[in-house]
Amino acid sequence: MELRSASMGAFWRIGSLFRVIACSACVIMLSLKPSMADMTDQEFEDRMRTYILAHPELILEALEILSERERLQQQSAKIAKYRDIFDETPALGIGPNLAEHVVIEFFDYRCVPCKTLHPKLQIVLQDHPNIRIEMRHLPILSPGSERAARFALAVKNIGSSDQYRAVHEALWTLEGPLREPMFRQIAEAENLEWAQIKIAMQSDAVSARIDKNRNIAIDLEILGTPAFVTPTSVRFGSTEAKGLVAEWLNQ
Repeated sequence: MELRSASMGAFWRIGSLFRVIACSACVIMLSLKPSMADMTDQEFEDRMRTYILAHPELILEALEILSERERLQQQSAKIAKYRDIFDETPALGIGPNLAEHVVIEFFDYRCVPCKTLHPKLQIVLQDHPNIRIEMRHLPILSPGSERAARFALAVKNIGSSDQYRAVHEALWTLEGPLREPMFRQIAEAENLEWAQIKIAMQSDAVSARIDKNRNIAIDLEILGTPAFVTPTSVRFGSTEAKGLVAEWLNQ
C-alpha cells in the first residue's frame, strides 16, 4: 500500500508538472503568434515540444512553482487543525480585541528580534485597526526562557489581565538572567503573592499550555522566533514590520 501510494503521488506530480509546463508554453506561444490557434493538434504539439526543449529552464521554473504550491497547500491544511488558536479570548498582544484579522505570534523572552520588532509593529498597526497580533509563549532558546514563560503564565492564571501585561512588559525588558529572584521582585512590585505564583509555575495548566504551543510549532515547522501564524501562512524570523503587515492584508 505504501509503495502504491508513493507511486500514485509521483505520477500526480509528473502530471501536474506537465500541465504547468504545457500551459506556460501554450500561453507564451499563443501570445507571440495568435495564428498558432489554427494549427492542427499534431503541429501544435510538435511546436510546443520544440519550444520546451529549446527552453529547458521552464522545467525548473515549473518545478519550483509546483513545489511552492504543494507546500502552501500542506501548510494551510496543518494550520486548519489548530483553528482554535485564532478564537481564544485575547490576553496579550497588539491591536483591538475584536479585530477582523487575528495573527498569532510565538515569542521567547530571550528573543532579541522579538524585542526589536514589536515597537515597529505597534507603530504600523496604528494604521490597521482590523489586525490584532495575539502573543503565545514559545520558550525554546534557553532554560531561562521556560522559567520566564512559566512565571508569566502563572500570573496570567491567578492574577488580573493588567498584572499579566505588567509582568510581561517587565520580563520583556530584562537583560540579565531569567531566574526566580528577579521574578520575585517583579511579582512583589505588582502586589502578587510570590509563594502562590511559585506553586502555579509548576502547575499542570502551565505545563499544558507550553506543551501545546511547542507541539503546534513543531507541526508547523517553526524553526525560530518571532513566528507569525495566520489561517493560511507561517513566517518566522522576520523583523520587517511593514512587509509582514502587507502580507497579512493581501491574504
